[in-house]
Amino acid sequence: MLTRIRIQGFKNLLDVDVRFGPFTCIAGLNAAGKSNLFDVIRFLHLLTQHPIMEAVKGLRETRGRVDARSLFSSVGDYEAPEIRIVADLLVRRQVEDDFGTLAEAATSSVRYTVAFERTRDETPERLVLIEESLVPITQKEARRSIGFETSTDFQQSVIQGRRTAPFISTSMENGSPQIQVHQEGHGGRRVAAPKSSRTVLGALALSDYPTLLAVHREMESWRTLLLEPSAMRAPSYYADPQELDERGAHLPSTLERLRKQEKQEGRTYARLANRLAELIDDVRELRVVDDERTETLTLEILGDDGVFRPARALSDGTLRFVALATLLEDPDAQGLICLEEPENGIHPSRIPAMLDLLREIACDPDFPIGEDNPLRQVMVNTHSPKVVDQIDPDDLVFVSRRLRSSGQNSEDGYTLGRFAEYLVPTNSWRGKAAGEASRLSLGHLHPYFKMSGNLPQQLGLPFPTE
Repeated sequence: MLTRIRIQGFKNLLDVDVRFGPFTCIAGLNAAGKSNLFDVIRFLHLLTQHPIMEAVKGLRETRGRVDARSLFSSVGDYEAPEIRIVADLLVRRQVEDDFGTLAEAATSSVRYTVAFERTRDETPERLVLIEESLVPITQKEARRSIGFETSTDFQQSVIQGRRTAPFISTSMENGSPQIQVHQEGHGGRRVAAPKSSRTVLGALALSDYPTLLAVHREMESWRTLLLEPSAMRAPSYYADPQELDERGAHLPSTLERLRKQEKQEGRTYARLANRLAELIDDVRELRVVDDERTETLTLEILGDDGVFRPARALSDGTLRFVALATLLEDPDAQGLICLEEPENGIHPSRIPAMLDLLREIACDPDFPIGEDNPLRQVMVNTHSPKVVDQIDPDDLVFVSRRLRSSGQNSEDGYTLGRFAEYLVPTNSWRGKAAGEASRLSLGHLHPYFKMSGNLPQQLGLPFPTE
């Protein structure tokens, strides 16, 4: 679980600090900086699987091009000297490496830092690793930093283990950063940071370093859903993976795996059909048809007219709902799930049902983490007032663009530019932890007033006056 992230120097995120709970809605107008936060999360995920520059290629809008410069905050002649990301995490202690060896992390609460510069004497330019660290967070600090309301059982299930020494640290030697991987039951290792094509966390997913492996597995599980109707409509072949990918592909094979794993025959499909009925009135049954001749599995839904319709005949919104409901049913789907604009393809009257589903996918902080309550987190972003109107203040983070100084004094004074600022409702748990400058005001919400009249009162703000 990602509980807090601080980002400096990434696109229009010059310096932002955001806290997260099980469910978070990032709201704001277009081009405010909502998707840039998702890009940072996706970047951390990609770094667990790829070399640094391959991870850059996998980011939104790069289209496979290696363009390191475009990632840095810039305005006028000013450019951020580095990109720095600091993430506070709660991780599962029991992990398994790629060789099937089990290991136990020393602690479940950690802070991971990674920083990059860009080369200026190479074509194409590339990102250079200049710092990486992984340090434990004490149990006392971890309990204090969880600002959202939880039960004692939940905290005890996610905050475990003790350690005081760092797992990864960076020091300067002869003007060059050196990364030290510290002992954790085995020998340590040193890495010359600027020469490394990968992050240490991305490269050392081994049981020899259990806590590194646990953090690696946590970030590796993060996914940014880019649900595509064509992928969700496609049948599954027998040889296909049995879990949803980021596009929503492999839906039939995932459903069939869940059916085979269930303890009571037919319960999974019945729950999915009931959930889908909240979106579409005439849903009576859901099934997966197994065609042995073509070795394919096809999703079908039965309507009130008594006709089963295959996935290719279902609407985009219905398929999105089925895919998300499948994630809810899947105990193997853990980690952070990011979804852009959940209202797409959904009738406005059904938005509350969609948001209820997304909240249910996230873990319940009233109960301990376990098989029936996996350590799962959901984050959505939206510019829709109809979505924001349904969001509890405790789940809302608002993004706006504000004119602010880059912090670097030039001959003509400080360079000014419009950068993202992340704001929180005063009466929320985030508001209690935030400074005055980070709290929502009526001016920030003005574009939402006409379409969401009860929003100011809901967020603890006075009604706007003419």
